[in-house]
Amino acid sequence: MPRANILLAEDDLSVLQAIADSLSDAGYKVARAPSAREALLQLSDTTDLLITDLWMPGIDGLALLQQAKQRHPLLEVLLITGNATVATAIQAMKSGAFDYLTKPFAPPDLLDIVERALEHRRLQRELAEWQSTPATDTAAADPLTTTLIGQSEKMRAVLDTIRRAAPFKSTVLISGESGTGKELAARALHELSPRKSGSFIAINCAAVPASLIESELFGHERGAFTGATARTTGYFEAAHNGTLLIDEIGELDLNLQSKLLRVIETGTITPIGSTRQRTPDVRILAATNADLQLAVDEKRFRADLFYRLNVVHIQMPPLRDRPADIPLLARHLLDRLCREHNLPLPTLDPAALTALQRYPWPGNVRELRNTLESLLILQQPATLTPQLLPPHIRNAAATTTQTIDLDAAEKATIEKALAQSAGDRPHAAQLLHISLRTLYRKMARYGLR
Repeated sequence: MPRANILLAEDDLSVLQAIADSLSDAGYKVARAPSAREALLQLSDTTDLLITDLWMPGIDGLALLQQAKQRHPLLEVLLITGNATVATAIQAMKSGAFDYLTKPFAPPDLLDIVERALEHRRLQRELAEWQSTPATDTAAADPLTTTLIGQSEKMRAVLDTIRRAAPFKSTVLISGESGTGKELAARALHELSPRKSGSFIAINCAAVPASLIESELFGHERGAFTGATARTTGYFEAAHNGTLLIDEIGELDLNLQSKLLRVIETGTITPIGSTRQRTPDVRILAATNADLQLAVDEKRFRADLFYRLNVVHIQMPPLRDRPADIPLLARHLLDRLCREHNLPLPTLDPAALTALQRYPWPGNVRELRNTLESLLILQQPATLTPQLLPPHIRNAAATTTQTIDLDAAEKATIEKALAQSAGDRPHAAQLLHISLRTLYRKMARYGLR
């Protein structure tokens, strides 16, 4: 059965035939229109994707795009052109195009972008259905799907790893940029584990003075140091029969790293000022927004501790790498924020969602949440429209469009250098004339681990 209905508008009949054949061979149902005017006549609610040439006599592709989006706001539109410019691309994206392709292009490139457009269309439909359904109590629902929202390929991989790792006591290293949900992933590991009836305790190493971290982790006896007026239980003992998350673990100094390694290997702790060892039953999770492999290479982090922590690795993807998840995330966050602030739930204008998807979100999910909360409190809109969004988000399409080609070129250059150096990263950095730290940062950005 055909997977989707695609309307193809192209005045060059040989190109029309070639593209239609490629789409039909992939299983899509294709309607052909030799002009924009004919495409408007064939356009209907059952059309999932419109693919149109940009330059056509009479009504051009840009005008077709604008009229089609006016009639069917959730319709995805893909533009194809023989001489795209940045200005044209920006105008197309601002008018609501999902993306554009420059001729000539290979069938795999076409099918890849078509698949992504249809996936976006599916998520938009789910969001519309979700908005028409009253919010329900999700307290008893799956703790994974109600805290880590997303159906993109990268998020499905994260959720699958969490489900597989949750039943075991093995250490898990969770890495990712700030705001990507590392602690949520850790809590999901705990809630899905046999330890869920025990405590989940988190310590952020970056928020505790270095002189106090050892005491916070292992506890201390009365009189162990100046100011220790009573015995204090550390986080390890407090998490007995539960889970301990050591967040920002890259901030630990080398001496404390050595002590933590011994605890992981022996299962015993010794509070400061005590000679008696204790053996709390604790599952250890670690999280970091730093590149620990780089820290190991630079001798700032112990390699043996890194390998003991990295039994299972979960890489939380940045929000810019999973824009298809933003409609579901936005709805989930709005639901929760409206309940918290006792506000009516606004509807989401599709154009506003498109703007949210094109913004790179350097602060990730945390920034998205704060943006929506600010809009709810200050605007209290019945409908969240693009005009209500902050200017830097509304104007993000232009920046995104201009940087796409540069990013692709940089990624390809790094891949070539890594191949030429047979994976030797210091050598690759030399070939690229950049520092090793910069290479690691760019590898992480482009998912080249």
